[in-house]
Amino acid sequence: KELLNSIFRKVHTLKGSASFLGLKKLQEITHSAESLLDLIREDVFYLDSEMIDIFLESFDSCLELLKHIEETGKENELDYSRVVVKFSNLLERNASSSEVLKVESSRIHKELLSQDLKNIILEKEVPMIKNESPDLVTSRPADQDIQAEAPTVKTNGISDSVVRVNVQLLDKIMNIVGELVLNRNQILQYANLLDSSDLNRLAQQLNIITTELQTDIMTTRMQPVGSVLAKFERIVRDLSRSQQKIVSLEVFGKETELDKTLLDAIRDPLTHLIRNSIDHGIELPEIRKGKGKKEEGKIQIKSSHEGGQVTIEIKDDGSGIDSQKVLEKAIQKGIITVEQSLKMSSKQITNIIFMPGFSTADQVTNISGRGVGMDVVKSNIEKIGGSVDVVSVFGEGTSFKLKIPLTLAIIPALVIQDKNETFAIPQINLVELVRLEGEESKNQLEILHDSEFFRLRGSLIPVFRLSECLKLEKQKLHSESEEDFINIVILSAEGRVYGLIVDSILDTEEIVVKPLSKKLKNLSLFAGATIMGDGRVALIIDALGFFNTVDRGHGQKADSMLSESQDSQGFSSEDQEVLLCSLGDNRNYAIPLMLVNRLEEFKSNQVEWTGDQALMKYGNSPMPLINLEKTLKLKGQSILELVKVNEECILPCVVVKIRDQVYGLIVESIKDIAISEGGINSESIDRQGLLGTVFTNEKTISIMDVHDIIEMQKLGKKSQTKIVKNQHGRILVVEDSPLYRKIMKDFLEDSGYEVFLAFNGKEGFDFLEKGEMVDLIISDIEMPIMNGWDFSSKVRASNKKFAKIPIIAVSTRVSDQDKSKGIISGFTQHLEKLNKEEVLKTVNNYTNKLG
Repeated sequence: KELLNSIFRKVHTLKGSASFLGLKKLQEITHSAESLLDLIREDVFYLDSEMIDIFLESFDSCLELLKHIEETGKENELDYSRVVVKFSNLLERNASSSEVLKVESSRIHKELLSQDLKNIILEKEVPMIKNESPDLVTSRPADQDIQAEAPTVKTNGISDSVVRVNVQLLDKIMNIVGELVLNRNQILQYANLLDSSDLNRLAQQLNIITTELQTDIMTTRMQPVGSVLAKFERIVRDLSRSQQKIVSLEVFGKETELDKTLLDAIRDPLTHLIRNSIDHGIELPEIRKGKGKKEEGKIQIKSSHEGGQVTIEIKDDGSGIDSQKVLEKAIQKGIITVEQSLKMSSKQITNIIFMPGFSTADQVTNISGRGVGMDVVKSNIEKIGGSVDVVSVFGEGTSFKLKIPLTLAIIPALVIQDKNETFAIPQINLVELVRLEGEESKNQLEILHDSEFFRLRGSLIPVFRLSECLKLEKQKLHSESEEDFINIVILSAEGRVYGLIVDSILDTEEIVVKPLSKKLKNLSLFAGATIMGDGRVALIIDALGFFNTVDRGHGQKADSMLSESQDSQGFSSEDQEVLLCSLGDNRNYAIPLMLVNRLEEFKSNQVEWTGDQALMKYGNSPMPLINLEKTLKLKGQSILELVKVNEECILPCVVVKIRDQVYGLIVESIKDIAISEGGINSESIDRQGLLGTVFTNEKTISIMDVHDIIEMQKLGKKSQTKIVKNQHGRILVVEDSPLYRKIMKDFLEDSGYEVFLAFNGKEGFDFLEKGEMVDLIISDIEMPIMNGWDFSSKVRASNKKFAKIPIIAVSTRVSDQDKSKGIISGFTQHLEKLNKEEVLKTVNNYTNKLG
């Protein structure tokens, strides 16, 4: 009722204004719409789809008239009588008796004559400043700022606290702030070179003020994506009706904010994806019914902030992408060859839809079939530094995920140098930094067919030398190089990870993006330029454009080499990433990487003591420092013992988080991250605090039991009393690795869940068959006797109470193929096992844990 009344008031206001200004066509349309709206809100007529069609057509006509009036000052010459006739026919057809029309005519007539009522409605719709103090207004000098009178004027209107600013002015201010940021960077760099406390103090003040101003100005440019997403409701309705399909639209995250410039840039790509979902994705009602689906198709649009970006997902439950049909069409149109198709992965086949000229439509329509669209969607999103990813399961549906940067004006970037040339890389593309040192660094790069690769913790990634790619200077092959260290910047572009070898890595700083000249628009290596603190111009490397330009099949070579390497080395599901470190007994130990929050180095003067317990401020709370040598009863001495006797030293620290409390594990040195080869041997345990041993880098390494070590501390025992099992639910963990099984059990129980364990899928299913009900199942994939795929399929096919329990798949490596197979097998979600926080967050969501 409230919404209906609001629409009625707006139409009534528009009609009154049109009448006052003598706009006859606009007046006739709005009068007809108002008459029908009044009968609907009085429950004389019931709203149906036919009425909505006429209302939408009339509003389109009004917008068309208003646009022409705005441009020319008068109504256009088009005939809109058809709209008025439709309203008249509808009123006559639906009127149950002549009395109804009499009542309606009388009501409308009274409202026309009631000037007081008209004024009330107009006041509600158009915010007006009431002149409560005539003297105040008349006595104000013409050149005085209106804000000076604000304290004496009493007003509660929202309009009084909002000022409308032209977008062009905001853009100009943003450019000025950008120049200010550049000057700030130059002054900070200059201040660092001079030993002047006053200059440094003033430079830091300027830094703080500039950052605050920059943040505020960027905020003024941010708008909710709902302003764009809301328009798709009409598009979905009109298009689905024209194709005789039944489609519902669900929109989530309308409040997510994005820079206005980017919001305008994604409008057309989003529109095309929505139209594509209806045209290609959602099936006709009779076809859906034959497949066992609901006749009504569903499209979901979800937007959210994720990792410094805005993610927008368009998902439908339609027919999905037929990989075989895609291949046939691509070969038929000459986009790929038969030989190329035989070597393509399922992901690469799906991505063919983004190639220029590709279309699976059998005939050209006014919506699709001309072979343009998806490639334009991809290129337009990439132009603004975003990316598009598609995941589809044939027969089940398709999901397009767009990742958009929050703003393009000022971005954080990594500054690097190669052959005395400075470059910037957007931090959003940065994965990590690797430095290879010593003589062994030359042997850590593998060469195949004149291409270089680096093995990064089990993944083989292609690496490129920046100076060679940009022809900055001719360089010898790596084997002949005289370098004793190598800097590798690991980047990610559209899911493809690669390394960039550079001379030096300088720092991270905020840069102002300046567009390149139009003459260089085809140069995809660079995304723009910026001015550095020393006044020199630095080019901004486009991570995706760079890879596409220099790649010569390196990704496929890497996948092939990795596959051969894994087959020859016998990699198994029990391989796990561990952090290698040494302790005071001069032996190496390992900590499961999924338990590591951060790696830190502290100075001895930062350590405080309470009795025998070492503490230090970490964030806003005290962090206990753990003496591992003492806890594990090792022969060596901990660095913490040196701090006790006031010796200056650096403390390498592994920060872990257990039961929402951070702890610092003090080690002698942090060595590397490695992959254990095979499972854990728990029979070799010789003391409390160790899980067992694993074999890595041809050496046997002891793995620490972090939870056990924390419980051995006095603080750990106190916190143990806080744990209440089954406070939030019961979870079945199906996992064959003893290490992951224990880790999963410990951190879930620390979060208040009751945990049950099974070694494989068969044990898990037998547990459920016994009648043991749980709220959630977490299952590994590769397991003996019965793997995760078969276990999930068997649970879903059981038709018993536990068949609808959410099942989360966890594995060390998650591919799109795994996710697709998981959907078919009945998994609710598929997560990376090492991401403990994401696993716990997902578990909490499904069990509705509070807090």
